[in-house]
Amino acid sequence: MYLHVEVNCAIRDDAEFAAVARGWMERGLALFPGLVEELQSGNARGTFVDQPRNGRMAARKFSKSGWQKRLAALDGRPEGLTLAISDGPDEMTMPDESSPDTHQDAEITVTDGYVGRPGQTRFVVHAIRTPEIMGADGGERLRSFLADCFGSQSVDYGDVRLDGNRGYATSLDSALHRDFIDSIERSAEFLRGYGWITLCPTVLADRLGGVAGLEASKAFAVVQSQASGDVLLQATDSPQQFDHDALRRVWSALAPVLHPGSPERRPGHEDDEVILEDAANLQ
Repeated sequence: MYLHVEVNCAIRDDAEFAAVARGWMERGLALFPGLVEELQSGNARGTFVDQPRNGRMAARKFSKSGWQKRLAALDGRPEGLTLAISDGPDEMTMPDESSPDTHQDAEITVTDGYVGRPGQTRFVVHAIRTPEIMGADGGERLRSFLADCFGSQSVDYGDVRLDGNRGYATSLDSALHRDFIDSIERSAEFLRGYGWITLCPTVLADRLGGVAGLEASKAFAVVQSQASGDVLLQATDSPQQFDHDALRRVWSALAPVLHPGSPERRPGHEDDEVILEDAANLQ
């Protein structure tokens, strides 16, 4: 099973960026204690992918000293940093879920100046076959992770996807043939998408009746207000329970703030979790 966590937000202040980015990288790594133990024992490999500001991208082997050095270097606001860990045979590739491999892979990424916009940031955790966050308590662990990283930081959008889509466009944007840059720029007007877990910005949550209105929809197992006023929505207790019916309940509850249009299944996106109906028809 794939699991993709993504948060988009604008962070102008350099010190604030460094604090949020450092928290994302450290807490993201802590989501995978088994892989970390294998990494420390030499049974898994780690790779840094560095994108220094105004410099060349480079990949280097993980080391404890290199990890601490990179966490400290976030004060200088690099354009990007990724830590990739795998206990399988291929160091730099994320295998397809349908492959017979049973090894685990995880990537933790921070990107600054996202979509060419100063201060626009993208935070990603992408994992394959990592039971530690896909079990019965996975939702609770991910809620805590997101609250710790972004509880007081307003976001443009965030989600936890289970459909394998790790692209810049959300599954909804892709189905609507919607430019992801426009989607980000209009994130205070339309919710960019929805998933097993969705981070809804305050301005859109208010249009849905706030926490009370979202709880009344009965579409979510958890409705959790963040310190920032944003609202975290978890559709089902476990990822395994997130079926088409649960997806449809989420879509129906969020329809008033979704971009209108008729989504369609695109080649290469057959597994994207999206309702192929115009949300405007429910309003």
